[in-house]
Amino acid sequence: MRSRSEGVSILLLSALALAVLALLLTGCESADETTTTASSTETTVESTETTASTAPGEATTSTTGGAESVAPVSESFKICTDCHSDFNQFLVTSKVLTKNFGHALHLNKGFKCEDCHAVPTHKPDQIVKPTMQACFTCHGQEESSLAPGACSSCHPADFALVPANHSGGGWLPAANPGVVKTVTARHPEVALQDRSYCDMCHAASFCDACHKTPMPHASDWQTAHPQTVKSQGQQTCAQCHPAQYLCNDCHHTGYKPGTPWKQQHPPIVKTGGAEGCFTCHNPLTCAHCHVTGEFQQIEPTQ
Repeated sequence: MRSRSEGVSILLLSALALAVLALLLTGCESADETTTTASSTETTVESTETTASTAPGEATTSTTGGAESVAPVSESFKICTDCHSDFNQFLVTSKVLTKNFGHALHLNKGFKCEDCHAVPTHKPDQIVKPTMQACFTCHGQEESSLAPGACSSCHPADFALVPANHSGGGWLPAANPGVVKTVTARHPEVALQDRSYCDMCHAASFCDACHKTPMPHASDWQTAHPQTVKSQGQQTCAQCHPAQYLCNDCHHTGYKPGTPWKQQHPPIVKTGGAEGCFTCHNPLTCAHCHVTGEFQQIEPTQ
């Protein structure tokens, strides 16, 4: 038989062994908790870094459009990705746009699909594609434009840049008798109806460079135009109004097209007098021509 002291020793050793086992188990649980916490901390750091790299209001996820990664499209267009896995697939065969164009370029700047595309885009008989004028809501020829307007920015080198209506007859004024009073040309009508059509290709300075005066003419043009003619010269007016009819239609009463005014005016002046001539001509102009036989415009003194 074991002694009483030996039994006590065995009990103490058993208790000590249980205590050590409990500590070991507690240590493992603490280690697991520490590992989980560290992992959670790392995840939080990664999340913070992702948030920091994303601009305020910018989407943090993306939708793949072919080789591009684009911001999620708006609700009205999210269904498009069901069929259009590559937003730019049409560029492969496009003869209108180059690969300089890209949906990601626009979507990642914060533009929505409906900023360019009409809703619904698919109709029973057609696909509603954005018009060039819609592009020029942002693009433009002026330096202050939000996006560049150079043709080569979007169109290939062999793209026909001149619209068909420009090359058709009547786009510019025709050299017909009597056009001083009623200029017949199709481009003013288009410009007055929608100036944005012209602005796609032409800066405002383009029109001014041709006309040399604001168009259309002001309501007081009849009385104000002599000053413009004096400062710009008759050649400016002759761009629209044929020179042979330019002044004759209005200023030379009784003028008959086809015969120079120099030959026609003697009987008209003899009948009506020369006072009307001096509205535009210095009397010395008449004297110089009658003496030398050469016309030389001498500006009026008044």
